[in-house]
Amino acid sequence: MALSIILSLFSLTGCEAPGPDKTFEVAVQGVLSAGIAGDASYTVIGSIQHGGSLWDVNRSERLYNWNRKAGEYTSFRAADISASGRVAITAEDTNLLVWDVSSGRSLNFWRAPSKVISVAIGPDGRYALLGMQNNQAAYFDIERGTVLYEFQHEAEVHGVSLSENGLLALTGSDDQTARLWRVEDGAPLHTFTHANQVRTVALAVDGSMAFTSAQREDAVVWDTTSGDALTKLDYRYENFTSARFSPDNKQLVLGTFRGDIYLVSTSDGTELAHWKAKSRSQWGPGSSGAILAVAFTGDKKIVAVSSDGLLQTFSR
Repeated sequence: MALSIILSLFSLTGCEAPGPDKTFEVAVQGVLSAGIAGDASYTVIGSIQHGGSLWDVNRSERLYNWNRKAGEYTSFRAADISASGRVAITAEDTNLLVWDVSSGRSLNFWRAPSKVISVAIGPDGRYALLGMQNNQAAYFDIERGTVLYEFQHEAEVHGVSLSENGLLALTGSDDQTARLWRVEDGAPLHTFTHANQVRTVALAVDGSMAFTSAQREDAVVWDTTSGDALTKLDYRYENFTSARFSPDNKQLVLGTFRGDIYLVSTSDGTELAHWKAKSRSQWGPGSSGAILAVAFTGDKKIVAVSSDGLLQTFSR
């Protein structure tokens, strides 16, 4: 009996997903929002306890504290950084703050049309896509502070993504749809229908593919030209909280509410790797953290920020 129990325990632990190679703390209590640059060199954090901050990922070093007012901590519930790592944006309710990454100084302060739930910044840092509480997404010129286009849904917009070629916008809503838009003229291109709230979306670098995921329902990779499904991923009961395509569009990294990270093939949905993020503590609120942002590095690693305040690196 004792031997069989030992063997069973060994088999269970042997099947566990590998953990991170490196971990460092970016927030003491937890993270509300996060964005990672295209090459994973920087991450912008909106924390629970000390407001916004910019971190050098390679050196595990905080570079700047970013808040709306000096001496106060701002609860940024949406944040992103451009693929180039040049410009970052943070959002608190309707307040938008644009930051220069190299100097750390504030570039602009704007008001959004409605409370901002999610934000994606374009590759050159000129435009941002705002997912808002008023059932719209706004394509926003962050240099002039003007809305260029409003993309309509029938419920709050929680998921937003811009292609790095600057041509397409993708929005995901509680109305159970994700919608693809052309940013040149604001034209609707495709509607991707799900059977539950769509909270996580992502566009490939060249805009050729889109990823949409509903709450504990289908996760799908779509062809953005035809609007057809390329593959449905075999994770029906996972709750994905972040997603990113690899620079060559061949892979997709996905973060979950429970701290799992999956690497899949975009061509057929095959699982290529699975990791488990380290928890801040073994028990209690810090025993798990949702993966809020993920990115590929140039040296074949994955970087992830979890809601319990940790940034972690995994080997592919």
